[in-house]
Amino acid sequence: MNRIILYIFFLLLPAVCRAQYKMTAQEYIDTYKYMAVRSMKEFGIPASITLAQGLLESGNGGSRLAVEGNNHFGIKCKGSWTGAKIYHDDDAKGECFRKYRNAEQSYRDHSKFLTESPRYAALFKLDATDYKGWAYGLKAAGYATNPKYPQLLIDIIERNRLYQLDRPAGAGGLLSRRANRREAKAELNEPLKPKHAVERNNGVRYIVSQEGESFASVAAQYHMPVKRLLKINDLKSAFPLPAGTALYVEPKRARSSSARSHTIASGESYHSVAQQYGIKLKKLQKMNPIIRRFPPRVGQELRLR
Repeated sequence: MNRIILYIFFLLLPAVCRAQYKMTAQEYIDTYKYMAVRSMKEFGIPASITLAQGLLESGNGGSRLAVEGNNHFGIKCKGSWTGAKIYHDDDAKGECFRKYRNAEQSYRDHSKFLTESPRYAALFKLDATDYKGWAYGLKAAGYATNPKYPQLLIDIIERNRLYQLDRPAGAGGLLSRRANRREAKAELNEPLKPKHAVERNNGVRYIVSQEGESFASVAAQYHMPVKRLLKINDLKSAFPLPAGTALYVEPKRARSSSARSHTIASGESYHSVAQQYGIKLKKLQKMNPIIRRFPPRVGQELRLR
């Protein structure tokens, strides 16, 4: 890609970062509905129920368990869990919860959790479109202690029309609202396949975001937590992602392969320079200790290797 265009992408990236961004319900649905449909096809759990539980338990993906542990369903360790763990206050202080590598692993484990436990066996005798039966059945089987849990799930499903996911077309019902229906069908057939043309800068892969994407949807396509995507790009928090934003999808390098130094221009930041050359911000700081003490100034020269 033209280096000038690339420079503009990375220069503007931090300018829109203001505060921690929480996904909307629709963004969560758009990001994770394919996982719910896949779980339905493999395990027989209504996709509407799985997605509604994910929305409710994770707070639209914004809970600490979801952000730091990729745990979207609040599943606790229990005695049989041998994987990674995260500790969080729930019914008691510092309870043990399961920690996953990515959200997809969480969705799959949630399905296995329900299918492998005898207490939920009666639910699988229900029709796949009986989301109300599943909602009340989960409560009766002891999945949640909140007496309003069934109605909370039903309200989420009906408010967002998630029952469309349980029909033969799967996620196609929700996707049909997009202008390009052919593209929507192709996307359904190959869920979570990255849609971007992958470019390289300093030998590091990066993509340019498309209309309607969020940090969560990009992270899901590349099977990584949002937290890791932010870390790779030296960002501390997510924000509404504008179309045309360049994001690295693998760790940047320790030094530039294309230039020895860079002279700060008007409007540039240390972060934008690190992004422009595909260098980790900490490595840029190590090569230029002044970065830690003073803000950037026009004409200032920075070492890049």
